[in-house]
Amino acid sequence: MKRMKAFFLALMLFVVTVVGCHFYITREATMDSAALGTLPSEEKGKLRSALVNNIDENGYPVFGSSEFMHGSDTAYHPAQVFAGSDFHPMLIGAGYYQSLSHATTLASIAEGMTVKKAALILSPQWFRKTGVVDQAYASRFSETHYAAAMANEDLNDEVKQYISDRTQTLLSVDEKTQQRVTMYDDVLWKKDGDPIETIREKAWSAFLNEKELFETMLLGNSKKLREAEKKEAAASGNGGEPDWEALLQEAQDEGEVQNQNQFYIDEKAYKRLEPHLEKKKGINSDAYKGYQSGPEFDDLRCFLQTCQDLGIEPMLVIVPVNGYYYDYTGFPKEAREKYYEKIRGIAEEYGVKVADLSDQEYTKYFFEDRVHLGKKGWVMVDESLYEFYKET
Repeated sequence: MKRMKAFFLALMLFVVTVVGCHFYITREATMDSAALGTLPSEEKGKLRSALVNNIDENGYPVFGSSEFMHGSDTAYHPAQVFAGSDFHPMLIGAGYYQSLSHATTLASIAEGMTVKKAALILSPQWFRKTGVVDQAYASRFSETHYAAAMANEDLNDEVKQYISDRTQTLLSVDEKTQQRVTMYDDVLWKKDGDPIETIREKAWSAFLNEKELFETMLLGNSKKLREAEKKEAAASGNGGEPDWEALLQEAQDEGEVQNQNQFYIDEKAYKRLEPHLEKKKGINSDAYKGYQSGPEFDDLRCFLQTCQDLGIEPMLVIVPVNGYYYDYTGFPKEAREKYYEKIRGIAEEYGVKVADLSDQEYTKYFFEDRVHLGKKGWVMVDESLYEFYKET
């Protein structure tokens, strides 16, 4: 009898502890932070709870990749430009995030969006012949986003099938996750999972949601976010539209001091590149079909179709390549222009807005390095994002 009492007492204490931890983590993971939106983070994009709870009525998701991790300490990055402003974009992406993962994430978080808009900053390098690499995709894959996308009844079956097929192919490097993708498809989308599979999905999803809440709590208490929130508080009341002309002039003035090299990029980036320049010269002279074929174009169409299904107005931001550097490597101008034309054609096919910066290839101080946005580049992208937000 004593053993039975001890067992039930231990069980009760365990349940109380688990429930208490759950409510504590849930409370700590619930943020209301405009600073989180512009915080550069590799992990933020995976955390559905962090995104859904922090996209407010003053912003929309801005999808991209590694550019978010560059220039965040300058006056031109969205984290600085929009601190304290009336626009709260939610930046989603880091290196290896591309159109397919963004389509999945959008389908996952759409229900939490007040402003039914989304921007996608396109990197030309996404459109290499291979498309997104399997291991890279797997490293950024979020099961909670995938499950929510498959459960989204507003997303049509053709789009779900495309996302599922591409995901299954790209997750061939991770068979266990691949198997769970099949489980999500069966239970949440096709609704034909057997009872055991349904129980497995509910149990696993409960575990993942709890784990994600814990990771969101850690992000909310991170030093980087605390510092960003202090900047946000210090800038509160700045309110309206940034002075774009003043920011461009500031970028110009800084560039004339700091970026005086043959590619007009940041001097630190140039010094890292300089020892390798000899072998880079003319290396891409045979890339006459560069960035014109590959699965990324269909992934982009998937993103735009997702927007269409969910009633979200998208804007594509066409980022150029660094003309000075691409000329140095011999990458043909004709190939570059055909890539821009192909993106414009897809945008026209879906009737979506485009912020076309392809004519800025030779704008000095546009780039931080060979590919990432720098001083002027960020100012021009920021202005496009803000204007899109203000459009009715």
